[in-house]
Amino acid sequence: MALILDPGVLERLHAHATEGYPFEVVGLLAGSRAEHRVTRIVPLVNERADSPRNRYSVNGLVVLRAEEALIAEGFDVLGTYHSHPDHPSRWSDFDRDHALPNLSYIIVSVSNGHVATTQSWRLREDRSQMDEEPIQVEPPMSVNIQIPSALRSFTDGQAAVSVAGETAGAALLALTTSFPGLARHLRGEDGQLRSFVNVYKNDEDIRFLGRDATPLVDGDTLIIVPSIAGGAA
Repeated sequence: MALILDPGVLERLHAHATEGYPFEVVGLLAGSRAEHRVTRIVPLVNERADSPRNRYSVNGLVVLRAEEALIAEGFDVLGTYHSHPDHPSRWSDFDRDHALPNLSYIIVSVSNGHVATTQSWRLREDRSQMDEEPIQVEPPMSVNIQIPSALRSFTDGQAAVSVAGETAGAALLALTTSFPGLARHLRGEDGQLRSFVNVYKNDEDIRFLGRDATPLVDGDTLIIVPSIAGGAA
């Protein structure tokens, strides 16, 4: 199974590796475990003072705090990355001895200050060696949400907003995360869509498809359509 990287993630990872040259750099890989996709990196400080050109280390409490912050933001921790200055992007025995199973370990080879190769590795259960996993760079899926005219003041005047989300609920959450003022007009205090707020996936009402759990694919459109209702009592 390939490890999927957003294009911007690979650029930032390479930038960190070259900026740190000729010393090794290190950081965390975060994103979605279900999609096996890295959407964010968290650079850490290489605390190895005696041999930073070919070793790295980070205090366990520093790693724990960084992981807790990522989890609080809704990210999964998928593994780590580090650089090999003037050395191949293949794992070393030292890398293997300090690895854990079920995590991805990206190694960036930097030669004379320039990125040479980038590979990802996973530890075997018996710890005998590490196997390469393919790296696939692809943009995240995109869903288009059409905003009714009455609510466009909350989206900076935009009539449509592109977000990422595998379900209608995830896409709407991404929308209101980017535009917090919109949230109270779409959902009540119970977290459910307000009764007069209709959301269509393409041309179908999500109430009849699975509500927030309605699955989405790349290129789908969600249309927010408020009903008009009222009365004297």
